[in-house]
Amino acid sequence: MSSSKSAVEYPFPEYPAAGTTIEVAPGVRWLSTPLPFRLRAINLYLLEDGQGWTIVDCGYRRDEVRSQWEQVWDSTLGGAPVTRLIVTHFHPDHAGNAGWLSQRWNLRPWMTQAEWLTANLAMGELYTDNVEHRRQFYIANGLDAAHLEIFRTGVVRYCDGVQLPSSFHRLFDGDELRIGGRAWKVIVGQGHSPEHASLYCDEIGVVIAGDQLLPEITTNVSVWPSEPDADSLRLFLRSLDRLGAALRPQTLVLPSHRRPFRRAHARIAELKEHHRERLETVLAVAAGGPVTAAGLLPHLFPPRLDGHQIGFAMGKALAHLNYLVNTVGLRRYAEGGVTRFALSDGCKAGAIVL
Repeated sequence: MSSSKSAVEYPFPEYPAAGTTIEVAPGVRWLSTPLPFRLRAINLYLLEDGQGWTIVDCGYRRDEVRSQWEQVWDSTLGGAPVTRLIVTHFHPDHAGNAGWLSQRWNLRPWMTQAEWLTANLAMGELYTDNVEHRRQFYIANGLDAAHLEIFRTGVVRYCDGVQLPSSFHRLFDGDELRIGGRAWKVIVGQGHSPEHASLYCDEIGVVIAGDQLLPEITTNVSVWPSEPDADSLRLFLRSLDRLGAALRPQTLVLPSHRRPFRRAHARIAELKEHHRERLETVLAVAAGGPVTAAGLLPHLFPPRLDGHQIGFAMGKALAHLNYLVNTVGLRRYAEGGVTRFALSDGCKAGAIVL
């Protein structure tokens, strides 16, 4: 089954019912749990692992989600324990129940070091979760008072949805984990988060892609106030290339949002074209005069963004601007306390090469 707007194929027409799982590959089961923001749900995966189970990602910290986990343990696990928890990255929908699960099953989560450290910074309302720091950053990038107030009142705080344990197992890029007698390779990506870990099993042709490769929607690729000149989009595109190089044409992609799909390489091409079009739009707007990140929002995103979405939209706009600074010579400068971007000589639409 293919989307009319995409070349990807969806082998599973329906989502799992609440508190149940669907087997998507030998020894691999899919669970969907709710979220308190517009993504609506996150996909979590359970892998048969000898006498127990490995869980990949654990959902947002909510009683409803924990209740669904309890139902799954009673039905799917058949009395077998959870012996390992893998967290692809630090975001709250992925790491939210890490502390609860760790305590429940007497284990420590497996994560890359940058994701673990960033999670702890965010729990202390630092890095991506210092709301006042973000607000000042958005002011410096042209956001008006009305949108700042929507952001302030609508942003979702990290610590509201996350409970962390006190320690972790460290994952490295290239690690091979033996799960259920099969080798799962860790492929680290960047751009969406510091060291996002996807898991690829060549034997059964499955990649648990997390947020690194999504169908229907685009992964959030943002710039944050702690690294205002970051080239997050370039990191993300390089990570897509690296992931695509590891996968076979008919690999089943298990994403964190929307349904599992095939034809990963076609989806990677679609995502590149999406970002190329966005970059061309930014250059076209800049051709009319200097722009700010906030000034790009009406050109890149739908109207009436909520507070959570405004933060992501500002980060995405800056990611595209910074990419153009580093590739086609868009000029970044400050004027009146606001960061602006302008075309320089030789910088023109049609120059985008990804």
